[in-house]
Amino acid sequence: MIKINEGSVGHWAIRLVWVAAVVAFVVYIPTKTTSSTIGDITLAFEYAIAAMSLNLVLGYTGIISIGHSAFFGIGMYTTAILVTRYNWSQGWTFYVGAAFAFVVGFLIALPALRLKGIYLAVVTLALGVLFPTLIRWDKLEWLTEGPAGIDGVTYDKVPTWPIIGELRGREGRAVFIYWLAVLLLVISYLVARGIVKSRVGRSLIAIRDNETAASVMGVPRAMTKTIVFGISAAMCALAGSLSTTRLNLASPDIRNITLIGSITFLLIMVLGGAALLWGPIVGALVYVELDARTRKAGETGEGIIGKVFNDFLNIEGSPATLILSIVLLILMFVAPFGIVGLLKRIAHRFVLIVPRPAGHPIDESHLLTATEASADVNGDVRKTSTSSPPTRPRQEKRHETNDVAAGRRVRCRRPGRRRVRRR
Repeated sequence: MIKINEGSVGHWAIRLVWVAAVVAFVVYIPTKTTSSTIGDITLAFEYAIAAMSLNLVLGYTGIISIGHSAFFGIGMYTTAILVTRYNWSQGWTFYVGAAFAFVVGFLIALPALRLKGIYLAVVTLALGVLFPTLIRWDKLEWLTEGPAGIDGVTYDKVPTWPIIGELRGREGRAVFIYWLAVLLLVISYLVARGIVKSRVGRSLIAIRDNETAASVMGVPRAMTKTIVFGISAAMCALAGSLSTTRLNLASPDIRNITLIGSITFLLIMVLGGAALLWGPIVGALVYVELDARTRKAGETGEGIIGKVFNDFLNIEGSPATLILSIVLLILMFVAPFGIVGLLKRIAHRFVLIVPRPAGHPIDESHLLTATEASADVNGDVRKTSTSSPPTRPRQEKRHETNDVAAGRRVRCRRPGRRRVRRR
């Protein structure tokens, strides 16, 4: 096993290699792949943002939420309404959707503070079920267009970016949406990492592990929970706004704003690894790639998957859901901490990052020796040289005080005579 100190040259070299690999992957997708692959990776990044927001609440804080699809829908419909009705630029609608979702999440978290466990999960479940019903409600049809949804949410002018340049046509728009997804994913990752690595993040983990002990240690539970729930809702709304930009519409029939969307976000988080920063990203990439390949194999009947499910088992339709269920069951036994957790366990067998010691290095020149810091009965400090050993004090008549305080009775006699000690 190779041991590398944290913050050393070797540790920074590993980080640079990892960053270079990620940048190479991000640049490779829009330059060397097809439009369908770009669309799949954009969808994966969209899922990663939503799962990352759920990871903040469920993975790090321990708040069970099955209603994040409602926040996804808030971002989606906020962008659609502001663009179509008020002719807003889509870039500004991202901020408004995130702010509105933050307020809604904050207000929902306030009454839910008294609930724990399954009761809190039922409240968030009701939120996820209620949102699509509100979208279809007749009284709100003037705003949401009811079951038909809002169509025609497009960019009139795709902006020109400094490095990428001007993007035109269908393929150019797909590349633009891809880079927009990358930008939002980086922002969401930096926000999540900043929270987790800070004092607030340690408070979240303390609340998750033992809420009573956290409150005893002075952690403000109510404020921490409400603010983190609001930030999580805002991040999920960013994914919803991105979905509207990618699909050019907002409809109650889109599954990501229904209860299925909340379950999908939860599945992606568990698949990649809960309470891990890279877990939602890896889980989203694996989920989208596995779903796309299995659906294609089920429709065409090609490959091993198509032959097994179409010819041997005679299963009609796509086997994607069944295969994802099997993979998730196997993963729970093999890697209960997700794919990223499994990769970390394998990497720790070969390379171990030794964390730096807590606190600042100690300057030994400013330390006092034991003799200098010792005090006599009168409170005076005996100062001796650090180089020479301390001199043995003159033997005096012992007092009975110290021994009596220690629970022993001592009888002292004159020097030269035998001392009798009775216990």
